[in-house]
Amino acid sequence: MIEVSVSTSIACPVERVWSLLGGFDLLPRWIDSIVSSRLDDGGRLRHLELTDGAIIVERLLEFSEGERHYSYALLEGPLPVSDYVGRVAVRDDGEGRTLATWSSRFRSEKANEVEIATDLESFYRTGLERLKVLVEAQEPAAMGAS
Repeated sequence: MIEVSVSTSIACPVERVWSLLGGFDLLPRWIDSIVSSRLDDGGRLRHLELTDGAIIVERLLEFSEGERHYSYALLEGPLPVSDYVGRVAVRDDGEGRTLATWSSRFRSEKANEVEIATDLESFYRTGLERLKVLVEAQEPAAMGAS
């Protein structure tokens, strides 16, 4: 099993970060390579369309508003992986900042599993850095208006 994890410190309260990161359908708002997201099955199935036209389908496995995390399984997509389970989470660092983490574990039958892990790590880092820029740039009142 391969594991990838990326964390970013964001200079905002955890509630503000979670209001964007915690929305299972909100990835297009903070990941440039995702052009759309559509939910099915009562909000538990996510269909993502990428800028290159690829489609990714993921199932929400667990969601905790109180603990501010969710996990999901990749059902179909362009990556040559199996048993993929991703997790996003935020936690208050105790100093008014938030630690946002995106992680996953998966298997790959391909010989290039290190390359896949490196690509995922880069994707997670880029997404979390974009989230950081968006959340830190917004006024507190504007976050609630979304």
